[in-house]
Amino acid sequence: MADPARVLIVDDHAIVRFGLVQVLEPDPRFEVCGEAATAMEAKRLVTAARPNLAIVDLVLGGRDGLGLLQEIRALDTGLHVLVFSAQPEMVYARRAFGAGARGYLMKDAGVEKVPEALAVLLLGKRYASDAVQRAMFQEAAAGRGATAGSLGALSDRELQVLRLLGVGLGSAEIAAELSLSMKTVGTYRERLKAKLGADNALQLEQRAAEFVRTGTL
Repeated sequence: MADPARVLIVDDHAIVRFGLVQVLEPDPRFEVCGEAATAMEAKRLVTAARPNLAIVDLVLGGRDGLGLLQEIRALDTGLHVLVFSAQPEMVYARRAFGAGARGYLMKDAGVEKVPEALAVLLLGKRYASDAVQRAMFQEAAAGRGATAGSLGALSDRELQVLRLLGVGLGSAEIAAELSLSMKTVGTYRERLKAKLGADNALQLEQRAAEFVRTGTL
C-alpha cells in the first residue's frame, strides 16, 4: 500500500481545522502533517513539513489568500493546493486556479467532500464544481476570461481592494494590509469607481459591502 499523502491545513478558524482533521484522520489515503492559522505559518510549514497536499482558505485573518497561493507554489511547485473557502466560486475559482491552486471547493459543500476533492488532485487532475467547470469551458470556447458580471473586469488586486473596502477598511488600513502606498490605493479606488459605475466614494463603499454580503454586485 502506498504511503498516505501528507496534508497541510491552512484556515484561521479552529473549528474548520478540527472538522477537516476529523474527516481526514480515519482515511488511510491521508495524513495531516500540519495546521496553520496564518499565511506566515503556512509558508513555514510548506518548507518544514513537506506536504503533498494543502487545503487553503482564501481569507486568513482578513488577508486575501490569492497572494498566498502564489507564494506557496513558489516554495513548492509540486504541492497540490485545494482551496476550501466560503468566497463565491464563480468569482474566485478561476483566479485561484491562475494563482496556482489545483482545486476549488465551497465550504457549504461540507468537509465530507474534501477527501473526494483531494483524491482527484492526487490523480493530477483539477477539481471544481460542475457549475465552475461549465463556466470555464464556455469561457475557453469563447476565447475570453470569466465575466462574473462587472466583477470579471476587475484585476486580482482590484478585487482585493474591493473586498477590503467591503469589510470596512479605510484607505490607510488597506495600504498597510496590502503593502501599498496611499496613492496607489487611491488609484485602485478610482479604477473601481470607473469599472463599477460608482459616482462617488460612498457608492463604491456600498457596492463593496454588497459584494462582501452576497458575492455579487
